[in-house]
Amino acid sequence: MKLRTPLAALSLALGIASVNTSAQAQVPDPCTLYLCMASISGQGTPPGNCSSAIAYWHIPAPGGLAIYSYNPAKFLSQPSYNYRKQYMNSCSGATNTPNNSNIFDTITNQWGDKE
Repeated sequence: MKLRTPLAALSLALGIASVNTSAQAQVPDPCTLYLCMASISGQGTPPGNCSSAIAYWHIPAPGGLAIYSYNPAKFLSQPSYNYRKQYMNSCSGATNTPNNSNIFDTITNQWGDKE
């Protein structure tokens, strides 16, 4: 009976460690970002959990896609727009049909120059 308590504690600790490790943020691939941004722009349904992709859109570069000047701190809309557009354009499906190009334009026009 005394052996069960340490084994249960070890099992719990290993479980918590694995959850903590898998919860680290990852850079979304450009196609996932495209689908997630399209869904919040009114063009379809989200492909699943889009929270990390949408967060990546707002995180300052180099870790994300928002570009800021730091003296003084200011969001730079045109460089962010260009950087975000370049990143999403690396998804071959983002602009491979006229409809997808229109959705891509909707995303960048609606969200391309915003934090």
